[in-house]
Amino acid sequence: MSRRMIALVLVALVAAGIGAAQEKAWFDLNCGMCKPMFEKPGLMDNVQWEQHKLTNGIVAITNVPKEYLDAYRTAHEEMMKIAESLEKGEMVDMCGSCMALGKCLMAGAHDEYVKTSTGDVWIVTSDNAETVAGLHKWLERNHKEMEKMKAEKG
Repeated sequence: MSRRMIALVLVALVAAGIGAAQEKAWFDLNCGMCKPMFEKPGLMDNVQWEQHKLTNGIVAITNVPKEYLDAYRTAHEEMMKIAESLEKGEMVDMCGSCMALGKCLMAGAHDEYVKTSTGDVWIVTSDNAETVAGLHKWLERNHKEMEKMKAEKG
């Protein structure tokens, strides 16, 4: 399952925002899983990513300028250590996005992760229609929340 937890890295590539008070914030700077990405100076302002639907899941493509690639890789490794602690049953406070993605992964989604010279590519698929629908819903919400944050920033 540790390979599946790599998926949670994707969430960290999304800029932080605060959701409605009655609902767990979709993106949150204080998310235990996302925090390593936010702690690297300048990293979040320089990460570029794309997320797309596939018939049976999603694909995410991340690119980082050369001068931030080491920071990105370090943050990724820190996040994988957090994922390992989750696998051991430790509790980590997570944002709504991480929780929704984690639910899909726990439902048996399969992932493939490829490190590239400028970042990574991550593909998550499932043969289960309900899990695919969950992945698509997660992706759509990420896009919606990103657009909302862009509008707020002007």
